[in-house]
Amino acid sequence: MEFDRVDVEEELSSCPKCGAGGGFHVSFRRVERRLEVVLVCPSCRYRFAAGNFLIPDGSQRPFDPSIDSGP
Repeated sequence: MEFDRVDVEEELSSCPKCGAGGGFHVSFRRVERRLEVVLVCPSCRYRFAAGNFLIPDGSQRPFDPSIDSGP
């Protein structure tokens, strides 16, 4: 599922679709081994991403012999 991307100029505390203020709920969408932060308006349920905010998903990375082998 794709989400709209919203540019943030100074602050983003009101829904860009319905104008409701007071902040957002947060959900996450898996993108490979990372999680994308998705903002959800509590009033109209509009879902969107602000910028390119990805965080590690917590899974162990695959073995890499170039950095995981001993001396």
